[in-house]
Amino acid sequence: MNFMKQILITIIISSFFNALLAEKAKVDSANWKQYIRGGLVQVSKDNGFSGYYRINRTSDYSFGDLRLYYYNLNNNSYLFIRFKNSSKYRRYERLYRFSTIAYQKNKKAGVALRYHFNQGLGYFLLPYKNSHIITELAHAYDMSDYLNDNRKTSYARGGIYWDYNTKYFSSKLEIEYFHQISEVVEDNLSRTQIMSEIIIPLKNNISASVVYETENYKQLNNNANSISLSIGWRGNLRWYL
Repeated sequence: MNFMKQILITIIISSFFNALLAEKAKVDSANWKQYIRGGLVQVSKDNGFSGYYRINRTSDYSFGDLRLYYYNLNNNSYLFIRFKNSSKYRRYERLYRFSTIAYQKNKKAGVALRYHFNQGLGYFLLPYKNSHIITELAHAYDMSDYLNDNRKTSYARGGIYWDYNTKYFSSKLEIEYFHQISEVVEDNLSRTQIMSEIIIPLKNNISASVVYETENYKQLNNNANSISLSIGWRGNLRWYL
């Protein structure tokens, strides 16, 4: 329960801070967008259906993003909720600070329940017209429930993120590495997470997407891989917050 309180407090403080920063910087009104998609998914040899919802708020100096993933498989289930909040430094617009809070339930990867938090700095390595490459460094920790044994594990986290957009398709590649820095109680939970996505626009803001995800632990054998094929829709929200 204490961790859930931290999640709520962090979201409220981050949202207030970004609104204040935007006011001081006299930026334009924020843009709100939402994304919905559903389709088929395969996790290892387990098949099922996938659902996804995303809403984000973007302004000149701040970015807020809430995502919800759900996989309903024949023999398993996967739930992931993530909120990320970031703010650019006004004097150094390629540098930003961020915080991320996530809730995960993934029996396939051996994680019955995981609360995750990380906070750090990001940098736009190669910003250009239709794409960008970003790198991030952060301190992260998990609160995990393994067979009713609650554990807190700390990590040093690094990531690199590539987005590329054209008129015909969009692509995304994310690579993150979590290196465990806290004491190893039973298993070393250092891991690499990779996500790649291709989106092909169809008509009237409707698109088809293929997503591949993998989570590979350094010393454990309960790695999880998934591939999904979905149809989605995106649209603007007329919010002015």
